[in-house]
Amino acid sequence: LRAQAVVIDAGTFSLEVSGQRVGREDFSIRRAPAGALATFVAQGNVVKGGLRYSVVLNTDSMGVPQTFRLQTLSAGKELENVTGEWRRGLWSGRSESAIGESGREFRLPESTVALADEVVHQIWFVLRGGADRPVQVLLPRRLELRSAWVEAVGTERMAIGLREFDAQHWIIRDSRGGQVLQEAWTDAAGRLLRVRVPSESLEALRDEAPPET
Repeated sequence: LRAQAVVIDAGTFSLEVSGQRVGREDFSIRRAPAGALATFVAQGNVVKGGLRYSVVLNTDSMGVPQTFRLQTLSAGKELENVTGEWRRGLWSGRSESAIGESGREFRLPESTVALADEVVHQIWFVLRGGADRPVQVLLPRRLELRSAWVEAVGTERMAIGLREFDAQHWIIRDSRGGQVLQEAWTDAAGRLLRVRVPSESLEALRDEAPPET
């Protein structure tokens, strides 16, 4: 049993833009067996607006990205392939698409986490370190880093299906007191229940409540 991966969270989000359903995201976040090179493995498939995104993120025990891959497909045709790997203290990222190829190497600050555009479940890594703190966010598709600030707003009562939660409300800003980038609501175990991206008018809500702990 100790050699088996542990499921931290898994489920499906319904995605809405301005109140209209536009797609879904199914995902899983697992803790790898002891001794594995990457401690957490997050996988997801996003279907949105005729596009399909398939993403895999491997991190160490602190959530710092070790490897990343995202594939964008349309009608079975690959439109984009983004890869990245942490090696010798540097993040080596590459993006390939119809408009060309680009690559970049740069150092990752301590406690950096990854968050890909169009992907909701990776916000779990941003929130994992708690509130009232700055965080460095790697944007693998853009091959760049972004600073953010995490706040805990308070608890709100939320219902998913037949279950109700005292959900923790979080806000992720571009700086302390700055613009809101994302909002998120989690249960007592830190599992995502709902996510909002104001700049995109995007709402992501779980189809089913996570299992009781």
